[in-house]
Amino acid sequence: MTLTKLSVGIITHSSVILADALHSLTDLFNNVIAFVAIRISQKPPDHSHPYGHQKFEYLAIFLLAVLLSVVSLELVIYAIEHHGNPVEQNITGLVLLILAIAVNFLLSRWQMGKAKFLRSELLAADAKHTLSDVLTSVAVLVGWQLAASGWYWLDTVFCLGVALLVAHLAWELFNQALPVLVDANANDKSLSVETLSRYTSDFNDIARVAEVRSRRMGEHINADLTLIVSPHLTVTQAHKLAHEFEDYLKKHIELNDVVIHIEPDELSDRS
Repeated sequence: MTLTKLSVGIITHSSVILADALHSLTDLFNNVIAFVAIRISQKPPDHSHPYGHQKFEYLAIFLLAVLLSVVSLELVIYAIEHHGNPVEQNITGLVLLILAIAVNFLLSRWQMGKAKFLRSELLAADAKHTLSDVLTSVAVLVGWQLAASGWYWLDTVFCLGVALLVAHLAWELFNQALPVLVDANANDKSLSVETLSRYTSDFNDIARVAEVRSRRMGEHINADLTLIVSPHLTVTQAHKLAHEFEDYLKKHIELNDVVIHIEPDELSDRS
């Protein structure tokens, strides 16, 4: 598909088609990176990666965002440098471009189905990218036909439009990857101190939840929390209580892992 668009762009001297070809070339790199990253992220935890390999998927998404940012900048430069150049019509190129759009649309539907089946955010992101390529190609087709009719300046406008679309996609991928890579708070209301404190009513020896930290690992959420418990519990009793509360939370909230820190209730001890 990329070679088809590249050939049509060279033949017709259309900046917007060449821009779309460069956009499609990034799709090719995306698919390779996505395939490798998904294979790695599905590996179980090991000695070198005791928390699993899920972040490799988000590292790949971050790399895709960087790649798209570079492509967007290159498209802006190319559009400005080739502003006003004549654009030619080509029937064969028109047919090939329409076929490329149809194939890419079918590919995006297949990728989205696979993403839902595998519950892979990276594959879902790649599917959205492919779909954006379809929409971009439709706009490219319209821009090319208008430019070939004598509206040469529209070729530059549509090329800049493609650059803006690519930049927007890069921004979305950055927002998807960075919170996971930097361990940002999961921002899940079910993991607030107030919400978790309600669950302690079934445990007489738990006074309250003092602190909660959470982060996302792909589809999963990991949490660290501090429980204030009765100071009269033995170490064994406190340990058992922590495990019971952990199991209780996992039944009510979708949590992958919970680390519980126990502290004695000093207020209760003084009383």
